[in-house]
Amino acid sequence: MKTIAVLFLGFMLTGCGPMPTLEQLEDQAVLTGDWTAVEKYERTAQRRQARHAQVCEPGYISYCVSETSKSHCNCVSRQRLAELLDF
Repeated sequence: MKTIAVLFLGFMLTGCGPMPTLEQLEDQAVLTGDWTAVEKYERTAQRRQARHAQVCEPGYISYCVSETSKSHCNCVSRQRLAELLDF
């Protein structure tokens, strides 16, 4: 049982390690020629920005539509959204 607890704790601590910066990933990619980590970092940053970028004024709500790997968000009045969703 102690072995499982130690392994679990080890996995948890490795997940808390610092993430490499984009600059570090680019330096490594220049040396190795493998740019997949840089591309993954940029996709993650775009998704994070899309989730937090849309701030709507009072009385409006952010309505997002996901298409393949992209998400488009618009501010829509709560009343209009209720009308659209009311069948």
